[in-house]
Amino acid sequence: MERVKLARGAFALCGAALLIAGIHAAAVRGLADAHYTNARIVLSPATQAKRLPAETELAEARASLREARLLEPSNPHFVEQFARAQEMSALRLDSRDPAARELLVQSLAGLREAALMRPGSPYVWASIAALKLRLDDMDFEFYGALERAGRLGPWEPAIQLVLAEVGFASWNWLARPAQGWVIEALDRGLLRQQAEIQRLAKVHRTLPLVCQAARLPPRVAAFCVKN
Repeated sequence: MERVKLARGAFALCGAALLIAGIHAAAVRGLADAHYTNARIVLSPATQAKRLPAETELAEARASLREARLLEPSNPHFVEQFARAQEMSALRLDSRDPAARELLVQSLAGLREAALMRPGSPYVWASIAALKLRLDDMDFEFYGALERAGRLGPWEPAIQLVLAEVGFASWNWLARPAQGWVIEALDRGLLRQQAEIQRLAKVHRTLPLVCQAARLPPRVAAFCVKN
């Protein structure tokens, strides 16, 4: 009988410990989410205005995301958004500034970490491809990221636009298979994002080169004729 009481007591203590651990874990996640939410709130005015955030906004967002990562380091969203904040800080600097390149390199390291955590996300792969292009590093990693982004998120509007911009910006140096991926993204994107694709084409001025590609889909060919 005494052994039964001892066993019950041990189970009760174990259950209490698990309950306390669960409450603590939930509290930590809640606090991490609060920091992450604060970063999004800080950056939301710039996002809505379609402008680059001010450095004061980025500094506050990075501080919040840093705290979120410390509390929950295995959350890929926190890792990815911190990397994006670093990239935006780099874009505020002169592209020739060594500090800008260092921030981009740090951002790329963060995106690689996020990709390992969430390899099925087309957004992180698209970000890696775009960042590699900013670093003038169109290597196997660049092409692999570009291919995965298009394959994993073919109908995601943001992915279509990233592939379109990467394609327009690098068409002269883009390998032929990758040109095909870009054209496929353009074909899908033109269904609902023609105005934005037209804007990107005007910014990069490479549409005539794209239009010289063989066997263009009818929608892309029609866009070429109109523009």
